Amino acid sequence: MKSEINIELFEEHERVNFYTLRFSGDDTEVDKFLDKFPEGSEYDEDIDIIIKWIDRIGERGAHERHFRPEGKRRDNVMAMPTPIETSNLRLYVIRLTENIVILGNGGLKTTRTYNEDPILNQFVELLQKLDQYIKSRIKKGTLNIYNKELIGKLNFHLKAIENEK
Repeated sequence: MKSEINIELFEEHERVNFYTLRFSGDDTEVDKFLDKFPEGSEYDEDIDIIIKWIDRIGERGAHERHFRPEGKRRDNVMAMPTPIETSNLRLYVIRLTENIVILGNGGLKTTRTYNEDPILNQFVELLQKLDQYIKSRIKKGTLNIYNKELIGKLNFHLKAIENEK
């Protein structure tokens, strides 16, 4: 069984466009993340840190130093917030270029590494797979990067990956 996932613009900032993922007929992945920690929850400060860094990265550019390395050495999967600030939450992203970031999903970090937590591991594995597909389409020319825009085929058919709804 396959699932269709689309990449769509989430927020446009001065230096960076933030995209996000949407499974067909569902909320965006970043909205699902934010909905898990509604205003007034014990994680308000953590969410504020992540939002602050999205705005700061949007103004300054998506430099590698602004992200926490995750995933494998060969992929572009990172986590927010930056290593500079501590937070109980992780939002996983694909840092495609200094001008394009794709926001995924995430959650409460309760283990030493993401792959020790089955939920966080699923979010990272989805982004790793998507990162491979994006690189393949860029190489084939069916997806292009122009400044801070992704142009081309932005929908993907992935083998079903259970994701937290």
